Amino acid sequence: MTWQSNAQGKRASLIELIPPKWRIPTSDIPSATRLRDFGEYICRFLDRRELEITNAPSSRILANIRSGEWTSVDVTRAFCHRASLAHQLTNCLSEVCFMDAEQRAKALDESFLRTGQTAGPLHGLPVSLKDRFNIEGLESACGYVSWLGEKKGENSEGVLVKRLRRMGAVFFVKTNVPMSMLMGETNNNIIGSTINPYNRNLSAGGASGGEGALLALKGSPLGWGSDIGLPVNGSVIGPMAGDLPTIEMAMKAVLDTFPWQDDCDVVEIPWREEKLQSIRSRMARPHERDGKLVFAVMSCDGNVQVHPPVQRAMSLVTKALLQRGYEVIEWQPPPHHDAVQILFQILGSTAGKEVRNAIDASGEPPVHQLQTWYDNDNVEPSSSAEFWDLCNQRDQYRSEYNNYWTSTREKTVAKRQVDGVIMPVAPTAAVEEGCFNYYTYSGIVNLLDYTSGSFPVTFADRSVDVEKPDHVPLNSTDRAVWHTYQKDLFDGAPGGLQVMGKRFEEEKIIGLMEALSSALQDFQIGQTGESTSPF
Repeated sequence: MTWQSNAQGKRASLIELIPPKWRIPTSDIPSATRLRDFGEYICRFLDRRELEITNAPSSRILANIRSGEWTSVDVTRAFCHRASLAHQLTNCLSEVCFMDAEQRAKALDESFLRTGQTAGPLHGLPVSLKDRFNIEGLESACGYVSWLGEKKGENSEGVLVKRLRRMGAVFFVKTNVPMSMLMGETNNNIIGSTINPYNRNLSAGGASGGEGALLALKGSPLGWGSDIGLPVNGSVIGPMAGDLPTIEMAMKAVLDTFPWQDDCDVVEIPWREEKLQSIRSRMARPHERDGKLVFAVMSCDGNVQVHPPVQRAMSLVTKALLQRGYEVIEWQPPPHHDAVQILFQILGSTAGKEVRNAIDASGEPPVHQLQTWYDNDNVEPSSSAEFWDLCNQRDQYRSEYNNYWTSTREKTVAKRQVDGVIMPVAPTAAVEEGCFNYYTYSGIVNLLDYTSGSFPVTFADRSVDVEKPDHVPLNSTDRAVWHTYQKDLFDGAPGGLQVMGKRFEEEKIIGLMEALSSALQDFQIGQTGESTSPF
């Protein structure tokens, strides 16, 4: 069989696994010129009960299952339906297991009726996973045609998957990833491109773009992504959800299972509630010099300037924090861009041998985003000495960065180190397919091995955002990024940011995200009289 027939067969099999009554005729979907945003459109295919369930946060879903108001089967069917619609609209799924999910939900309901006890803190909650995670009975093609056809066994499941199942989670879908899993867009020759549900002319981003699109359309209450596709057992992970309490609940639930007992790569650090409560306590004292939260903001990394929607998001957050009484200083760390090039040299130290082998094994071509790299096939792998030299450069930069962070106590009125750094995730709100080419804003967190949480702020708005201003490029990369900006094209794209903390500060970052959410909500109420909290 050809790679084309294998890919087509996989795409067709996903549609066949969707019940006929849930399928949307392609001809019924309005064109992108008539309908950019699928957020409201998807709701027309759901009944009142399904909307009530899928619009509810995880806390309410779990509470209603425990009280008996909803069954696990009710909840699972509702999310299976909504996820199937999301896939037909955005190409967000890579695996579907609706029948297995319903059987699992039915077994949980029967056990609950018989014993009166839940299986665990996630009893009956549908959970989606990025395709990188192995689940028994499903494939993990990860965007490579050559990896199709191999259903994973129980022994291939990582600690996260096993722990989630033990806690009562119901797996029902896996989500699309880019070929190589190292791209800022989600595109492969099997599923195709995952599009942005807020603006169909744009990419959903990546590498967890399938998960992002599914969550944006409320096709899952809780998803899990992984960072740069590593490690094999899935322990470098991140929860993804549409509300912050779900993130907190998921992190705490997983750590409370002591995953380090079965995975030597997991650092033995239990959930530290006192870290989160410390931030909450300081949130309540924004005007006390010794207790107020201290943020730093970095609107530009000195190499590529951000687009107007992202500039506006940074301005909104800064004003909201200052209005709340928090201290805000400018972040001027050791330069990010050159340091992130070290990261990519480390990642590319094998010259992409594994990626090239996976592509060549089926005869498929690379997706267009990888074509230039693929054609440059004369790059030799780094020697051991070169690799360790890169690691040494990385470690030296980490030390310099930590020293700068420590020094901020001398720059703040409160004489405290900065608690968290607010900066863009990317220089753009979103991009057209094939146009994402700058990774430094997010890559710096990987290089430093720090903790970061991304959060929504606003949307690109052609009635507010300026036309392309008189822009003096900082360099050729800056010029290329700004060449993609079109105010009308980007209209409706979500503008999000990230807050970065130091290593192993997950509880603190969740607290800081709470503080940001509260400050933004109060600021927006003051500006518009309406509550539009991003979380």
